[in-house]
Amino acid sequence: MADNETHTIDAGALTSFCTDVFTAAGVPFDEASVIATSLVDANLIGLDSHGVSRVTDYLARLDQNLVNPKTDLTLVSETAGTALLDANNGWGQVASQKAVEIAIDKARAVGTAWVGVTNSNHNGTAAYWTRKIAEAGMIGISGTNSSPVMAPFGGKDASLGTNPISIAVPTKDGPSVVLDMATSAQARGKIIVAAKNGEAIPLGWALDAGGQPTTDAKEALDGTLLPMAGPKGSGLAIMVDILAGVLNGASFGADMPRMYGDSAPQLLGHFFIALDISAMTPLSAFLDRMSSREDQTRNGTPAAGYERVLMPGDLEAGKRTDNLRAGLLLSPSIFDELVATARSRGVEKQLA
Repeated sequence: MADNETHTIDAGALTSFCTDVFTAAGVPFDEASVIATSLVDANLIGLDSHGVSRVTDYLARLDQNLVNPKTDLTLVSETAGTALLDANNGWGQVASQKAVEIAIDKARAVGTAWVGVTNSNHNGTAAYWTRKIAEAGMIGISGTNSSPVMAPFGGKDASLGTNPISIAVPTKDGPSVVLDMATSAQARGKIIVAAKNGEAIPLGWALDAGGQPTTDAKEALDGTLLPMAGPKGSGLAIMVDILAGVLNGASFGADMPRMYGDSAPQLLGHFFIALDISAMTPLSAFLDRMSSREDQTRNGTPAAGYERVLMPGDLEAGKRTDNLRAGLLLSPSIFDELVATARSRGVEKQLA
């Protein structure tokens, strides 16, 4: 079925297709739906590195018994404003969904809540979870640690993950204002997609195995990512690793197995914070003030080479609107990989 044309797929159809593939692989339907929805959401906002290109990768880990097909969540500890969940090597998205629900409920009761997850797996984009908190009228903060693929500032050995962090804030009239950033110069997932598509990467993203700058995506995957902004990105990555890994009793730093190549469960950690705005100030007043804050930025004069000034998340919100209307574009390599993976699981549904 290989060709050289990009494929346009309806987001709903793609979600249904991926859900069927996960279900055929032995994942319970309700969990498969949560995973597939989060992956397609990443494609909708233009973050293809965290989208359906991960389906084959996830199932490869399932086949190697590196993740459990069913997520058996247990409550490790709990107070009025905190909780710690053990994912028991289940799906990161399923554990995150429950953690977000708990965080929102606790924040409604006591004003703010912090929920950690331990012994988990990759949970998609951090923004997917903070947006859910923002949609509940709260400020959401989330972070996760990940495989050690980045050296700390001043070091040569990879002991840090890209360790993304996200903050989402509700608004009065439009999509939430959302920051979602890896602490590396670029997310490793984007390099993975570039390698799959045979594309080069910009200088400054990574070093090869010999410690030299490279534009070859495959060489970069065998090497080391670079932190964003030198010591600033390195320091933030270390703090996320502490909050998601050290605090939660999850894997952290150089001791965490890599998602690709290592034959051991990752058992990583996430954290989710929900702040009920109404516990601080009336929500309506906050939303009015947010509108003023948004206007200050968006109505600013663009610098040379820019058409407009953006708030965090504006580009992604625009892509979501466009992609929901026109359909998602899948490269030939990702499309063919999805179809082949589906057929290997006995799923013959057409993806078109």
